[in-house]
Amino acid sequence: MEEVSANLRCLLVALQGGQVLLPNSFVLEVLPFATPLRIEAAPHWVVGAMLWRNLTTPLISLGRLIFRVTPEADLNSRIIILNTLGTDTKLPYFGILGTAAPRPLNLTRQDIKLDPEVSAEDLRRPGALCWARYQDQPIIIPDLDAIEAVLQPLVRRA
Repeated sequence: MEEVSANLRCLLVALQGGQVLLPNSFVLEVLPFATPLRIEAAPHWVVGAMLWRNLTTPLISLGRLIFRVTPEADLNSRIIILNTLGTDTKLPYFGILGTAAPRPLNLTRQDIKLDPEVSAEDLRRPGALCWARYQDQPIIIPDLDAIEAVLQPLVRRA
């Protein structure tokens, strides 16, 4: 019988304001920042859209959504292209802004703990599924389902 690995390959992504943890399989490519096209009537954390693999690909700032950083803070970012969780052919990918290339991690259950210092207000912030700690550093596991639900109507209009 084949042994199941107790490790999870992840990427730690530094953002303006904090860090998020993503499964390795979600990240497709890391690109230099390029000014995106504006999307009308999009939330403040949707930076715009770019053409990637011949598809209009939304670009978001988790720093703005979760950590409430100012838009100007994102100007020297990298674009990290992610696979989506859903099956919507108009939204197979989206990009997030990071401050550097993602850092690969090989996590075990013992490496990550829920963050006991998170306030009740922070627990209700949109875009954050879970607040945790890795090597005594605060990290966020983003709520990709909720983010995609906001992006889907935006790409259908484009």
